[in-house]
Amino acid sequence: MIARGRVHNGVVLLDDGVRLPEGQEVAVLALGEALERPVPGLSEQEQRRLVGEAARASTLPSEGSQPHSILDIPPVSLGPVLRPPTADDDLLEEMLEGRS
Repeated sequence: MIARGRVHNGVVLLDDGVRLPEGQEVAVLALGEALERPVPGLSEQEQRRLVGEAARASTLPSEGSQPHSILDIPPVSLGPVLRPPTADDDLLEEMLEGRS
């Protein structure tokens, strides 16, 4: 199980009313930080798996949030077009040059 939360006064408070049984053993991984030292009792493979799960959990929308898409991002103006593109502006051919 992966649950999100925040630290408040040195105590981890889980979001969305998640409750764990008293005495439940847990492992806490601070998001946005790499493991700086090995965790005793966990293999390197298990540590990598937990880091991957935490990374996926940090990118998932939280419960109750509205779905969103790239279409929700407001357009940004880069200014006027200086000149219309021409066939000479196509860099794809140059990037793929020499590849079969």
